[in-house]
Amino acid sequence: MSHSPRKRAVYQLVFATRSPYGLWVFGDTVARARDEWWKTLELREEKDDGLFSVTSVTRPDPKEVETRAVPQIAENLEQLLLRTGRPIKLVDHPLEIFGSFYGQVTEPAVRKAVQLLHGQGKTPSNGVGVRKTREITLHPGHRAA
Repeated sequence: MSHSPRKRAVYQLVFATRSPYGLWVFGDTVARARDEWWKTLELREEKDDGLFSVTSVTRPDPKEVETRAVPQIAENLEQLLLRTGRPIKLVDHPLEIFGSFYGQVTEPAVRKAVQLLHGQGKTPSNGVGVRKTREITLHPGHRAA
């Protein structure tokens, strides 16, 4: 195997979709894969002496990222409901919902954001009974007391 930059295999990952569903699943998968990649790096660090130390790179704590993401995603959902004024199916708006946390957090963070909005009385929808988060339809307005 050559270490020359001219002889190395170069790969480019291209993801193409016109479907919001594809964007939703891709973002969730990237977040899950990133977490697994970090675990693999940590295991490799324990086994051999690589070119660089993983300890020199700051690993984002997935729980901390989710803690920061949930209120922001709830805000994104609220703004989307206010802007449209009608029910929204989550899977139809992945980039707007995840915002800057796209590819960093998984679907459960969105479910928590839905529950946060429901708890604040900003939507009657709570996501309970809907198996997959992406299939939740969020309704605008206040829940009945």
